[in-house]
Amino acid sequence: MPSWSPCSIPELLDLTGHDPLIRGTRGAGRGPAWRGAGGRAVAFTGYDVEGRIRSLVALGPPDETAELVAAVHGELPEGIRVIVPRGTPLPLSRPSDWNFRAAYGTPPPQPAEAAVGWCDDEDAVTELLTLVSPGTSAWPGDPKVRRWAGVRRDGRLLACLADTTAADGVGHVSAIAVHPEARGRGLGPSITAWAMRRMFAAGCDVVTLGVYADNAVGLRMYDRLGFTVDRALTTGLMKRPA
Repeated sequence: MPSWSPCSIPELLDLTGHDPLIRGTRGAGRGPAWRGAGGRAVAFTGYDVEGRIRSLVALGPPDETAELVAAVHGELPEGIRVIVPRGTPLPLSRPSDWNFRAAYGTPPPQPAEAAVGWCDDEDAVTELLTLVSPGTSAWPGDPKVRRWAGVRRDGRLLACLADTTAADGVGHVSAIAVHPEARGRGLGPSITAWAMRRMFAAGCDVVTLGVYADNAVGLRMYDRLGFTVDRALTTGLMKRPA
């Protein structure tokens, strides 16, 4: 008897309590998707803006998740990213640990929100990200970025944030960066809170983001902003057996 079965995204959402990671993943509703035999491990595919499969996301107890991923991975294009709970026993190359965060309510007011606005100066955003966050997941010109927010003072861009929302009702923010000379002024939480507030006002019922696991300052900041969902994940590549 197989240890997994194909299923639909509505079934996965029912199994996981309408998990915000599933809801917010680009193209997740297109399938394919699977559930483990015990119903505790689920897996589904994410897509890029061109409609190509870019990731296999699996959630559940580590051992059951590993079994499910190993069973279905061969059905997908080679070289796609695998995203699993941290500690899942899989042979992943180039692993990266990060946390998925989600907030279901508007954040408390932050000191510099009045200075935030939408920003169309992509050259300035590129310069700031190159200086502060060269490993960021979003850049100007990336088709997954809907728009940028920024804080400018005296003609300089001191903070930026990307709106990378990919699904109705689930806001997503990325590439949050603050110039070293402007740190300690509350710009990081302010630009994040400002964007969250606008996403909730536009009809989102949850706002999500990803943060590297070793970013202790960021994790604490998101706690203060009301990100109550905190899921430890690992992304990597899994080669097919020779």
